[in-house]
Amino acid sequence: MSSAFKCFLELIKREMYLFFKTFFSKFIDISVILCTSIVVFAFFMSKEGLKESYGPFILVGSIASFGLFETIWRSTVLAQDVTDKKITNFLMLPISSSYVFVAIAVSWAISTAILSLCLFPIGKLILWDRFTLSNFSIFKFILIFITGNLFYGFFALWVASLVTNLRNTSWVWARLINPLFMFCGYFYTWRSAYELSHIIGYLHFLNPLIFILEGTKAAILGQKGFLPFWICFFVLLIFISFFTFDSIRRFKKRLDCI
Repeated sequence: MSSAFKCFLELIKREMYLFFKTFFSKFIDISVILCTSIVVFAFFMSKEGLKESYGPFILVGSIASFGLFETIWRSTVLAQDVTDKKITNFLMLPISSSYVFVAIAVSWAISTAILSLCLFPIGKLILWDRFTLSNFSIFKFILIFITGNLFYGFFALWVASLVTNLRNTSWVWARLINPLFMFCGYFYTWRSAYELSHIIGYLHFLNPLIFILEGTKAAILGQKGFLPFWICFFVLLIFISFFTFDSIRRFKKRLDCI
């Protein structure tokens, strides 16, 4: 095993060690958020006319979109490390600077995946027979789950490369995270947006999260009513490639100035 690959693995192990130190606290946080969302949308809102199937719809959306909300603090912490030159400790290792950032993004993807998986049994216990797995495709789910979490890892890396002023990071939520979430298909399907307006439907394709949520719902709830699974999968690979390349390019440019 080459020294560069060993360093790559050690960087991931370090990030995972830090993650597991706060795992229990994060698990409680996401459990509370998930439980309240499912109870409201699956039980209370059903009295307002929503279908019973909306509970599983929200559960799958929560599993697919959880990584987005990890973006803010992760990107801020990494941007702080770059500004304070703490990142130079990693750049002194016998490994390319590109792989340092890739290792960070991959470790973020792994930690997000672990937490997201915890949502499954919680949601199943709450919804019970309302959440059936008759249309569940394990193969498609594994593909879209890995791809989606890799996207969140590299997207967070890209957002961190944009954060240059640590005194004002509110724009990350207001201008980026919130619009992406509200129009990602969490509350509705892409088909609904398309039926409202073809132009609005096509504009949703600018939001990479629509492919994560539609692909995940197609894998768990069945293909009917959602975007074709394989289109979602391959489009996500394109987005991951873009965010990987551009975030590394931006960080290298910043590091040359530090």
